[in-house]
Amino acid sequence: MKIVLGVDSRMPEANAPVVSLLKRLAFVGSEVEVVHIVAPPVFPGGELLPVLSGLAASYYETHEWPDAGKVVGHVADELRAVYPTTETIVNGSPAQTLLATAERVGAKLLALNASHDPAWKSAFVGSVARAAVLGAKESLLLARPALPDRPLHVVFATDHSPYADKCTALLGELFPRGVSEMTVLTAFPIAAMREQLLAQGEAGAVASEQIEHGLMSRNADTIARLDAAFGESAPVMQSRVMDKPIDTAIADTMAETHADLLILGAHGHSLAERLITGSVSFRHALSSPYSVLLLRPK
Repeated sequence: MKIVLGVDSRMPEANAPVVSLLKRLAFVGSEVEVVHIVAPPVFPGGELLPVLSGLAASYYETHEWPDAGKVVGHVADELRAVYPTTETIVNGSPAQTLLATAERVGAKLLALNASHDPAWKSAFVGSVARAAVLGAKESLLLARPALPDRPLHVVFATDHSPYADKCTALLGELFPRGVSEMTVLTAFPIAAMREQLLAQGEAGAVASEQIEHGLMSRNADTIARLDAAFGESAPVMQSRVMDKPIDTAIADTMAETHADLLILGAHGHSLAERLITGSVSFRHALSSPYSVLLLRPK
């Protein structure tokens, strides 16, 4: 599997969370292309005047590229203990060029830092991460806080739709060997549904029990599929069916299990679909305080 890792040379320390998370996840059979985009210089109010383009190119060649090369080389060296790595530095608009690079090399996963730390809110971290959430065709790993020194815990939230089943299959293919514990989470308004069904009498009571049992059974099926995909490297897995709104269920489960990463399916294949207000996956990708892996089955 090809992973493209976007790094920022202007604030090298901002790369630490995503480098650490990639190393800890240890995706089996993967290689990482470490990419830095050297953005063209601009003057306030417009693009650089053509007459100065030669001078700008000379300046960037002697100043920006060596700095970028050092950072990219350092990140690649850090990752080589876990993945084969290659290094790429190109000119262009950071967001557009990184997405184009990921598509060009056939990446299956795009990884970025997306820290909430105000000191790291550079143009790269802010605009590129957002552009990737809204426009990338690949699965997306967004790293936020530095990881604590303990086994890696993750929460995989699923609604058991046909799309979610494809996400389960994709997670098995990605094979993050470094995950120690995984909680498979389903949130459903069981109490509200039960109240409505019980009003229908005995048949409604039976239907209520069947719904709750069905959700637990689907979680168990998902765990069995992932266990088979991971084989001997399978993490310890547990099931949670919560009678809460999905955002509350995710927040509570992340806190109670001390999870380091939230895994979600990224519903929507077009930019218009991804911009729909209220999307759980994109809301968490853009604003949650923890790291997020968005799964995008092809």
